[in-house]
Amino acid sequence: MKKLVLFLAMVTLFFTTTSIADAHPGRLDSNGGHNCSDKSKAKGLCTGYHYHNGNSGGGSSSGGQSNYTQPTTAIQAPALTKVAVYLNNVKQSYTPSAYMKNGTTLVPMKPIFEALGATVSYDSATKKVTATKDSKKIVIGVGNKTAYVDANGTTSTINLSHPAEVYQGTTMVPLRFVSQALGAEVTFDEAKLTVYITTK
Repeated sequence: MKKLVLFLAMVTLFFTTTSIADAHPGRLDSNGGHNCSDKSKAKGLCTGYHYHNGNSGGGSSSGGQSNYTQPTTAIQAPALTKVAVYLNNVKQSYTPSAYMKNGTTLVPMKPIFEALGATVSYDSATKKVTATKDSKKIVIGVGNKTAYVDANGTTSTINLSHPAEVYQGTTMVPLRFVSQALGAEVTFDEAKLTVYITTK
């Protein structure tokens, strides 16, 4: 009887060792894992790439195995369409450059208002830009498509096609609206991606 029990124990140990060997044939790679063999997959012993001895190569570990995940690549932001701006036939130089977004040309707030003869201020608490020239006042809110123009005590509400926004730490405002609100004429050469502003 003792011989029979001993024989059965040895047979069980032999098959267990064989199964483990079949599940993990071949050498481990630098991550401490390898791909399952077709034989092991067929037996249901493992699937795909896995690790051994709890070495997860930085991934999560369950029972000494884990799935290997390739690092994700950063998604690049879409390139903005740069636009050249001329004021009274003089090319303007902005930092950051003027660009077109959803059909609207945006330019840095301070240079455009000052070039058009307005004084400008920005309230960081309310995120509102206020520009004043003579008896005219313009108020634009960052992220808000509604702007206000106060001329001689009469306030008009203007719906913008694109709101002011912050880009590279600079408040960018819609060029056409700003220029026309301050009495300038604006033409856009689509083929050359160039805006021409003429003051009166």
